[in-house]
Amino acid sequence: MITDISSAEARQVEEIDLGSYVNLGLKQSTLLKVNSVQIQYCDTKGLPATVKEAPGAGEFGSAFCAAAITTKAVPASMAADAMPQLSDDSTMFTASIVASNGNTAAAGDQGITTSDMDLAPQHLADGYLVGVDTLYLYGASDDKWAEVVHVNVLLECQLVSATQSNAVALALSQQ
Repeated sequence: MITDISSAEARQVEEIDLGSYVNLGLKQSTLLKVNSVQIQYCDTKGLPATVKEAPGAGEFGSAFCAAAITTKAVPASMAADAMPQLSDDSTMFTASIVASNGNTAAAGDQGITTSDMDLAPQHLADGYLVGVDTLYLYGASDDKWAEVVHVNVLLECQLVSATQSNAVALALSQQ
């Protein structure tokens, strides 16, 4: 879970420790197979976050929030307001939402919210094998939300056996 990502497009990160599940043993290795990824964008109460009121008559207020899961930390050279993309080898999942609130809506009314799942379907047909002991959950949003935005993630996984050579090769490719 990432908390308070509702400020000026600054990317936040939370590490997901998989050390209890991924094992690159000498004789037998265990990998994690991610079958499904669920992302929740919410306020501190678990409810949908609301957009700030539109600035004036005939105008719309809008806000965005994005999330990504990677198998390695983004390089220090990546701009603080940039997010990992699916074209990056270490990115396994991305998602985003965009919300708008016209000035005709009541104060605190959500208006319209859309979600873009960049990796469809989020239920992965053959799964996504993970050979590293840490995943990185990134989140970013702009400052147009009326409240703090949280990003929560749920990974549906299973453990799979692999030979040591295959597991090490996978782990090295994901670092």
